[in-house]
Amino acid sequence: MADRPRFFIAYTVKGLRLPFQGHKDNHAGLMTPAQIAELRERLGVVEGEEWDPLSGLSAAERTALKGLVARAPFAAEVERQHVASTIPTPTADELLVAVAGGGEQSTQAAFGKVMFEIAARKDEFAGRVVTTSPDVTVSTNLGGFVNRRGVFQRRAHDDVFKRRRIPSAQVWSKAETGQHVELGIAENNLFIALAALGLTAPLFGERLFPVGTLYDPFIARGLDALNYACYQDARFLLVATPSGLTLAPEGGAHQSINAPVIGMAQPGLDAYEPAYADETAVLMAHAFDRIQAADGASTYLRLSTRGLQQPERTDDAWRQGVINGAYWLKAPAPGARLALVYSGALAPEALAAFEALSEDMPEAGLLAVTSADVLHRDWTASGRARWTGEGAKTSTIETLLAPLDRDAGLVTLTDGAPLALSWLGSVRGQRVRALGLEVFGQSGDLPDLYGKYRLDAEAILDACADLLA
Repeated sequence: MADRPRFFIAYTVKGLRLPFQGHKDNHAGLMTPAQIAELRERLGVVEGEEWDPLSGLSAAERTALKGLVARAPFAAEVERQHVASTIPTPTADELLVAVAGGGEQSTQAAFGKVMFEIAARKDEFAGRVVTTSPDVTVSTNLGGFVNRRGVFQRRAHDDVFKRRRIPSAQVWSKAETGQHVELGIAENNLFIALAALGLTAPLFGERLFPVGTLYDPFIARGLDALNYACYQDARFLLVATPSGLTLAPEGGAHQSINAPVIGMAQPGLDAYEPAYADETAVLMAHAFDRIQAADGASTYLRLSTRGLQQPERTDDAWRQGVINGAYWLKAPAPGARLALVYSGALAPEALAAFEALSEDMPEAGLLAVTSADVLHRDWTASGRARWTGEGAKTSTIETLLAPLDRDAGLVTLTDGAPLALSWLGSVRGQRVRALGLEVFGQSGDLPDLYGKYRLDAEAILDACADLLA
């Protein structure tokens, strides 16, 4: 019955043959020098050779063991780290077509539109995109992709709703050719799946482009699995939406606060929070490139269901700024004494405050931060370069803030923990008033809650007045 699966349960005695073997207090137990010496003598290990793997064995035993190791399967010369072929991915221009048209759009809706267009493509890239979600496929705007590409199932299944003539916008065909993996409410399983899908290139030589979605506040449910996925250099696109206080109708438990800081602190994960649909499309194209890059990483997009009026772009200069982490939505005049800095869905409040401020301070600037994570990492790397012999480097954020007066004030605004942007004052030693969420939110409409938690235009202007006083 060798073809049938087996599993083994191994019972161990912790600290076997040591003075505290099996003792309930041995988790942090340390042996005394005398006990170490006794163990070394009992095992025949020569002092100073404790880390020699064959110390304590006779010459014959050493020879036999070396031969056994040499013949073991793990010692065979085989290709263990595969190299996958590079797959052409869609350009930013191609993905921007999906969100063209202006008007009001949310970043979550923009993500869904881009994924819907990807599902319509006939190229190899589209065939290698695999999506997965823990029970929030439709509410994170993956439904269009699944309708076109189907749900993965080892055996074909009929659409029960369709067979019973129950109206539904979701056409969930299930077959081996499906490209969506539907999970139950288990965010930890989501990150385990993304880790496995994101490692197919080095393990099997076949590249996949995994895209996983979940509600932003529930990233914390699977942090351990996410951490190990990044530790193994698994490559994927993580889309966390909706987020922040903009989830007001669903109550405080669904309003993420610390997620931006989690994104900043997680190695191997580039965290972005776009405000507009075109920023989202550019970042998705960038994320697919990062999946294949030799020095790449996974990408985390923190999106929102809040519909915003889209900006009118006069050139393409903003695109690189979106990728680098920030750009001036309204450039300051040289020597400006004040700048507003916002991230994500609070762009309308920042714009309203900026317009009011411009009546008295037309020289002020409005900085759009798409990634506090990328900005901060670049800034700290530039600082290290000055004392590690890599030569002087100027970070993106230093270049952006350079036009401001040395004593200029910064008012930062984010729908999350304010410390995600408060560090900006350290770049040039400028004063900062950081606005954000520090307590759990409540249910209500956005204008009322923005006012209550001091995230509205009035609060921004009050912070400006404080800095200018």
